Amino acid sequence: MPRIKRPFNEVTRAVSAELASRLAEELRGDREFGQPMIDEQEFPSGRLRVNVIWDDWDRMSLEDRTSLILRAYEMAESRAYRERIALANGLTVPEAIAAGMLPYHVFPALRQGDSVTAEQCRKAMIEEGASILLGEERPVLRFATEEQAEAARTRLALRLPASEPVWVVTQDVGRVEELVGV
Repeated sequence: MPRIKRPFNEVTRAVSAELASRLAEELRGDREFGQPMIDEQEFPSGRLRVNVIWDDWDRMSLEDRTSLILRAYEMAESRAYRERIALANGLTVPEAIAAGMLPYHVFPALRQGDSVTAEQCRKAMIEEGASILLGEERPVLRFATEEQAEAARTRLALRLPASEPVWVVTQDVGRVEELVGV
């Protein structure tokens, strides 16, 4: 394959001011759960890789997602901080699952006689930030780390008293293609 070297040309795309403002507010805030999930990794060079997992990206191009992330960082932090971002990725929850970025799954394992209903669990999962892109009746609550999944399980149990034994955390094993039906 040929090696192609190109200079950096910043492309400013017209992105949703409303979505950029919402993401900037999230960057300024300190929520412990919900969407968007913002993951920053700093490299030894001081540059950053930013992944923003958010179902609001649905039907938005990858280029527009990147532009929106960069704009939101500039709004929330500064132009200098935004210029430290080397890689900016925006994915929906199903896309992040397919990419293997969210291997931990929290879901209710209801049995007859449990003190909570499937509907109560569904609503609690959505409040926790579950994706409903695959259908509102089947919210998907996923996390990058076991610690994040366990924290969500704890919050769900507090949100629905006496539901602690209902919530289960699992980790994906095997090929991602098998997990998402590809």
